[in-house]
Amino acid sequence: MKWRGMALALAGIVFPGEAGAHPHVLVDVNLEIVRNSAGAVTELRHVWRFDEIFSSTVMLDYDTNGDGELSHEELEEVSKTVTQSIGEQDFFTEVRYKGKTIKFVPPPKIMVSYQDGQILMFFAETFKTPVPAVPGPLLISVSDPTYFVAMELADESAIQITGNGAACKVSIVRPDFDKLYSQNSAALTEEFFNNPKGSTLGDQWLTWVYLNCSS
Repeated sequence: MKWRGMALALAGIVFPGEAGAHPHVLVDVNLEIVRNSAGAVTELRHVWRFDEIFSSTVMLDYDTNGDGELSHEELEEVSKTVTQSIGEQDFFTEVRYKGKTIKFVPPPKIMVSYQDGQILMFFAETFKTPVPAVPGPLLISVSDPTYFVAMELADESAIQITGNGAACKVSIVRPDFDKLYSQNSAALTEEFFNNPKGSTLGDQWLTWVYLNCSS
């Protein structure tokens, strides 16, 4: 049976034949922040590497000829599905400047490859109007607001700045989950876990990248 849509899997709701299960998808994130000659941010470039369990499920669902590989045509089908479904989740990306949410132009297509048993996705988000990075900070979150997909920036080395990167510093602010769980235990009910698409846990549960540039 084909997957019930990539969005459901990425929201961690259910695999076919496993109703009631809540798979936890793990993603290693690399982020490139592109600045123009004036120092404003024009584009965010993403590289996501998915865990082996998620990747093997994609293989099973989309390897239509059963040869144990994902051909160009099969990867194109994955791309079509994931571009639509992750797009419905705003590509798990939130951008803030001076307290305001900055909208980006969604990518027309997510490029997908399969390497060493793992699914990789590549895409870029552009801004209609470049976003100032001075004065900072510019805040960027690459996170699942329902916290069923673990989007992991290993450390600051996973973030690259193109365009006078020497003038910029990045820091990663991660949630204190133990504290959040203790403060929000009443909200973390079975109803939430059974309906993650209809719920979010709020900004304090997200991992944020702070970009500060001197010029």
